[in-house]
Amino acid sequence: MSLFYRLLLAHIIADFPLQTKQIFNIKMNTEWGVLLHSLIVLIFSVLLTFPYLEEFSYILLLMIIFISHTIIDKVKLEHSKKDNNLTIGIFLFDQILHLGIIFILSIIFNKNYFLNYNFNSTFLNYLIEFYNNDIFIINLSGYIISVFFIPILLLHIKEKEDITDKSLTSLVPKKIKIKIPENQTIDKSYRLLLTISTQYLDDKYIAIIFIGFIIANFIYYQISAEKIEKVYNLKRIINTSLAIFIGLVLKMR
Repeated sequence: MSLFYRLLLAHIIADFPLQTKQIFNIKMNTEWGVLLHSLIVLIFSVLLTFPYLEEFSYILLLMIIFISHTIIDKVKLEHSKKDNNLTIGIFLFDQILHLGIIFILSIIFNKNYFLNYNFNSTFLNYLIEFYNNDIFIINLSGYIISVFFIPILLLHIKEKEDITDKSLTSLVPKKIKIKIPENQTIDKSYRLLLTISTQYLDDKYIAIIFIGFIIANFIYYQISAEKIEKVYNLKRIINTSLAIFIGLVLKMR
């Protein structure tokens, strides 16, 4: 089992789905509320890399991740409070720092461990297979990124475009007119086809298909004969990524 993929997943889980409004408010409004968030990172790092804990050097590695994550987030929050704004640049730089540290530490601690337990229950043994499966960890990370990270980028881009449109009202971009059918059956059929085809396609082709779908959300759509606008349909992105994820899980049976 790859250490990097598991530390990456722990970071993604703590930074996105588990960084709720309540936790974010604690981070912003208390002196060291960021420690709560860093503790969640540490807990999931331990849970996802449990077999590595028999090495004392790995425990030191976890402490480095915990301390560095706390310092980086603390500096980011102080900077955001000073400017009263969290730009997309700061957000991306923060993520690059976290992932860079995880990547370097994973290279330094170049060992592989597996969770080896034999239960009488077929279901529990099946869960252990998933736990040790790098492909499953990668796909789960990709699903969480598509559901949480990509919408954040889209919303930041939309806000920037709205500001640009207000300041440059005389410069109207040329819009591509693409009619979107309102029939939800088409979307459902597309997702079903995607789930089925995912079980037979190579992962690289699946990634290309999904990236192409994301790019399509940057195109100006014709909603009706009178209305043309750019649609950031996050629900479609989430449903599509879920369809791919389900297909990949079924593929690993």
